[in-house]
This record gives sequence, structure tokens and C-alpha cells, in this order.
Amino acid sequence: MSTSNHTVKEARPQAGLPSVSTEVRIRHFLKLLTSYWLSSDWMFAWFGTAFLLGSKYIVIYMSVQANSWQRSFYDVVQNKQVDLFLPQIIEFFLINGCSAMVLVLEVYFYGMFSMRWRTFLTTEYVARWMKNNGFYSMERAALIDNPDQRIAEDIKEFTNSVMAIVVGFFGSITAGISFGSVLWSVAAPIRFLIAGYHISIPGDMLWYSLLYTVLTTGAIIWVGRPLISRTMRQQQVEADFRFGLIYIRRNAEQIAFLDAAPTEVQSLREAFDRIKKNYHRLILAQMGINATGHIFDSIGKLLPVFLTIPKYFAGTLTFGGIMAAQDAFRQMTSSLSFFYQAFQSFAQQIANVNRIWAFDQMLERKDATGIQIIRNGGGTISARDLRLDFYNNASLTIGDWTILPGQRWVIVGPSGIGKSSTMRAIAGLWPDGAGVVHVPSQGLTMFVPQRLYLPMGTLKNAICFPASPEQYDDDQVISLLSVVGLEKHAQRLHGSRSWADQLSPGEQQRLALVRILLYRPDRLVLDEATSALDPANALHFYATLLERLPSVTLISVVHDERLKPFHTHCLRLAAEGATQSALDPEEETVC
Repeated sequence: MSTSNHTVKEARPQAGLPSVSTEVRIRHFLKLLTSYWLSSDWMFAWFGTAFLLGSKYIVIYMSVQANSWQRSFYDVVQNKQVDLFLPQIIEFFLINGCSAMVLVLEVYFYGMFSMRWRTFLTTEYVARWMKNNGFYSMERAALIDNPDQRIAEDIKEFTNSVMAIVVGFFGSITAGISFGSVLWSVAAPIRFLIAGYHISIPGDMLWYSLLYTVLTTGAIIWVGRPLISRTMRQQQVEADFRFGLIYIRRNAEQIAFLDAAPTEVQSLREAFDRIKKNYHRLILAQMGINATGHIFDSIGKLLPVFLTIPKYFAGTLTFGGIMAAQDAFRQMTSSLSFFYQAFQSFAQQIANVNRIWAFDQMLERKDATGIQIIRNGGGTISARDLRLDFYNNASLTIGDWTILPGQRWVIVGPSGIGKSSTMRAIAGLWPDGAGVVHVPSQGLTMFVPQRLYLPMGTLKNAICFPASPEQYDDDQVISLLSVVGLEKHAQRLHGSRSWADQLSPGEQQRLALVRILLYRPDRLVLDEATSALDPANALHFYATLLERLPSVTLISVVHDERLKPFHTHCLRLAAEGATQSALDPEEETVC
């Protein structure tokens, strides 16, 4: 019977996030928006902004000139002025040629600006995420879903679109004023009678366009209200599905051994069903927006003609004036309908900003400081009144514990009691609990977990990580590979591949010993670092370690009784607390 305990779950709740006002989110948006302009790249930021705003103004100016050309051209056609036809054609190409050139430069600067802005924000957020092992704390406590997507996707979408929205808003105001003056020039007063008084309001075309814009924008906002929440939900379920696929890749061998592919297929199917369900709701919201927009667009094409045709029949407006008025009405309503036209982009950006804001809150969140880490001189590691707290309300009392330089401690206890958590407390990665841990500030303390981290790249890079591979000679690394029985990989030292998938768990643990012997730490913490090794290789691991590093301070978690004689002291963990004892290597039972 095949089983698999992996399921693709829905996004984790954003734990600990209080409900905040719109004002707080707006302040965060402005901070996110303006931080780049105050960065070390401020010169390009301000120059790029000025260029994009200036190019938008030039494009609008050329559009006004095109509107004026349109009036003149159709008047020339109506009056059959053949001698003026060619100059009109030349003017047309000049106007549109200038517009095209500016638009091409605008596209280039948009791309450059968004990439440099994205580079700045990505660098900042990656640094904050990695600082003080914040990424580990966030994952350990399951504080927020998909931080990788927030850095890789949300920031990219934000920088790609927000500047276009800002420049577009500026352009809509500029275009509204420019084409509003054109409409004013062809407008007549609106006259009506109220309580015996004759009322006359000048600029009928201008007011009609404003009324049309207000009605259109209001309708789109009302119809599109669900779009923001559904867009944010879509981002979450898409990220969860993608994480499920990545998780299967990471655990491909285990799933294959369990013959658990059908179970994983069902899990992915359920995750994808959530995508389809929300996407259907998203389509319905977009359908409403598109249908409403189409109706108002159709009305907007004919409305200015209906409003100006009486003046044409009365002889007060030329045919060129009608065409100019129609174009100006379209440009005016289009500019003032900017919010309606960009509504889907607004919805996307609001969702992005909300997710980045939630990520910010988690990055600024202070972990519990129940266990205090103090760095001091000397080589002694000591704990005072140490207690570890767990999520199931259980706790483990260790009390006072001192590890002197050169001592070798083995930690034993039943499975799940907290042996690995004790290691994490020493490393400053387990804040839940109470007490003080004093750790040396000088020398190198090295932590080796059960599963070695091997980054992508060459084998030498994986062995030397996190140091640069250039710090160690090839001959030195090859010699150590022979010491641990991995000399067959010496020829692949500079081969680049996913070594975590290429090497067996036992080979990876022997590779950990190579890394240890390269670094030669003063203090070494091993968390079941030989669990995947056969007894002979496990004994060879510890024998080689102590032969090469006889004075190392060692803390180990092991289950193999044959490895305990390599230690001088024992810390036994139990539900009622921890006990300590010195070991006599002459005795058969040592801990």
C-alpha cells in the first residue's frame, strides 16, 4: 500500500497581522514608491522620472497638434482645396513621426527604469529576508505564505506597472486640460429655465464629456469591486500550486520509493481545482468590467457626433470641426477615464502592495526573545536556566549546562524529546523558551545538520560552501575526498549540476566531513550527521574527525551506541528534565 503525507495546502494565514486602516497601507505604498528616489541610484531615478513625464507631455502636445490637423484636413477636403492637400499630408507625417520617436524612447526608458527599480527593491528585500536568519524563523513558525513569490513576482509586477500608472495619471490630467480647451472652442452654452429664470452655462461639450466620464468610471468601479480580492486570491492559489510542484521535485526519490505518485497527483489536482474555481470567479468579474466598458465605449463614439451635428446643419460648425470635436471628446473622456481603463491594473497592484505590506510586517516582526544569546570571549559554551518551549505547549528543561573547550558531548534521548531543538537553541535559531546561552565570539563554530545543504553549481563550490571555492586548492579538496572514500568524484570537481540530487544521503554526509576538515572549526555541532551512513563509515567518520581535529569542541546527536565512546560527556534528555554525566571510555555502557 502506497502512502504519502505530502499535500498541497492552501496559503498559510498571515499570522499576527492586525487589521489596519487604509491610511496605514497608503503610507506603506508611498514609502515603497519613494524609497528608490532616495537611494544611491537617485540620479537615474529622478532623471528617468523627469524623462517619462516629459515624454508623456510631448506625446499629448503632438496629439493636440494632430487634433488641430484633423480639423484643417477635413475642412480642406470639404472645400476641395487641392493646393493645400499635399502640405496637409506632409504635416501629418511630421506630427506622427515625432510622436513615434518619443514613444520608442519612452518604451526603452520604461524598461530600464522598472528593471533598476526592481533591482533596488529586490536587493533590499532579499537582504532583509536573509538577515539574522529571518527566512528560517519565518518558515519555522509558518508566518506567511510564499515569501519567494512576494520577492520574485510581486515586486516585479509592482515595478513594471506602478510607474506606468503614475505617468498615466499625470498624462490624463494634462490631456484633460489640453483637450478640454479644444472642446470649449466648439462648445455652445447649455440653456434651461428654472422658476422663471433663464440659466445659461457655457461649454456644453466640456460638461457633457465630464458627465459621461463620471458615469462610466462609477459604473466600472461598482461592477469591478470583487476584482481586487479575487486577484489577490488568484496569486495565492497559483503560488501554492507551484510550491506543490517544487515540493515533489525535491522529494522525487522518496515519492517514487513509496509508489505515491497517485496520491501526489490527487493532491495537485485539488490544488489546481482551487485555481480553476477562483479563476472562474475572476473571469466573471472581468466580464462585467469588459461588458460595461464596451457599452460606454460604443456610446462615446457617437455621442459627440449627435451633440455637434445640429451646429453643422445650422452652419455654425464645419465638418472638420465635427471631426475635431469627436476626436477631442474621445481624448478627453479617455484621459479622464484613466481610472476605469486601468482598473484591472489597479486591482493587480493593490493586491501586490497588500502582499508586500504583509511581507514587510513579517520582516519587521520581532521574534520572541525568551532565550537570550550572549556572545563573549573564550571558547566555553554555557547555558543558564535553559528551557525550550514547543508548539504543543510542551517544554524541555535543561537547566545549567557548560561545555568547556576540548570536551566532546553526546546528546541522547527518546525521539521527539527536543535533541535537535537543543542544537538550534545553541545556534540562536530557537527563541521560544527561557534562559541565557553564552557562545564564544572568537573562533569558528560550525553546525552540520542531518541533511547537508548543497547549493547548485560545481562540486567544489558545494563542498566549500559558504566560502568561495577559490580559497581552497583542488589538490587539497581531492585529497580529502579520498579520505572519506569519495575519490570517484574527484574528476567531477568542476562539474556543475544539482549535487543534492546526484549524491546519495550517505555520500552527502561523507561530503559534510570533507567540508568540516576544510574549515577546521574550533567548535563543531553535529545533528545526526552520520544517520545515513553504514556502521563502518559512521565509525570512520568520527575516527577521522578526531584524528584530524583532536582538540575540537564537539556536541553530537547520535543514536548509534558504537559512536558514543568518541565523546567525553553525555547530556540525557527526558520529559522530566536533563541529566549530565562524564563518560568513561573504558566502560562498555557509556551513556
